Amino acid sequence: MAAVPGARRRAGVALPFHIDRRMVAGIALVAASVAGGLVLWQGATDTTTLLVAAHDIPPGHVIQRSDLTLSEARLTGGLATLALDDTNLDAAVGRTTNTAIHAGELLVRPDLTTGPVLSADEVAVTIPVETGTIFPGLRPTDAVSLLATTNAGKPESITVTLLERAVVFDVSLERGIVRSSSADGTEAAGEVTNVTLAVPRSEAERIANALVNAELTVVLLARQESGSPPPP
Repeated sequence: MAAVPGARRRAGVALPFHIDRRMVAGIALVAASVAGGLVLWQGATDTTTLLVAAHDIPPGHVIQRSDLTLSEARLTGGLATLALDDTNLDAAVGRTTNTAIHAGELLVRPDLTTGPVLSADEVAVTIPVETGTIFPGLRPTDAVSLLATTNAGKPESITVTLLERAVVFDVSLERGIVRSSSADGTEAAGEVTNVTLAVPRSEAERIANALVNAELTVVLLARQESGSPPPP
């Protein structure tokens, strides 16, 4: 039987296909290089929305919303863990600064304190009072009023307000000598709570005089809402 020429030609088309491994390796290297470049580019362009001082903020200032603005930045290293981002905005408002923050500077965690801070025109005055005469839950940052009573226990006794509003700086309990409110003015041993107040420097002498010559009473006040103006 004679061979069919057309069938032979069709059979000759199915030749073995050889893959160039060097070409495949080159393509893989190019792909890896492109992927690595994309990762580096993405890392270099990723930014975070951060809290920034809208103006100069002094130490001892209670942060308000108007004190802060938002800015995009890319942080690395330790600063990335210290800086406060926009998710911390509500938590930052109402906190007190313990250092000066200049306009445009990032707000970082060490800038804020959980306790009160004395401003440049304030001093801390410690007032020993009988433990039973103050609110037992009194704590730093509470607002109080300071009253002075002269001639305690006598008909001519009078009470005046020394400070309309002051901030509690510290509270500590100790054993000591307390002045009795009895008419004979006797003194007895008992528990004393030392209430330290942050007061205006201009009031320090008047308070020191009252400490010696009068009986002082610390009155707890309601907390003010953030941003509300101080009482007249």
